[in-house]
Amino acid sequence: MLGGEVGLAGGTALADRVAAEVARICPVRPRVLPTTVTSEPVLRGALLTAVDQARADLLASVAG
Repeated sequence: MLGGEVGLAGGTALADRVAAEVARICPVRPRVLPTTVTSEPVLRGALLTAVDQARADLLASVAG
């Protein structure tokens, strides 16, 4: 994932170039995509992770 301003500015053209270089030096070929998150991607990921953990903790507390 090409995140932040670089991923937004470079778009698919940059992602394709990065994918070609990764394929040249690495036996595994991961998908390389530009970001679709326009603001605060790190904060968004952190919040989603915290919500997932809180949900798991809550369900574990009522299940056991």
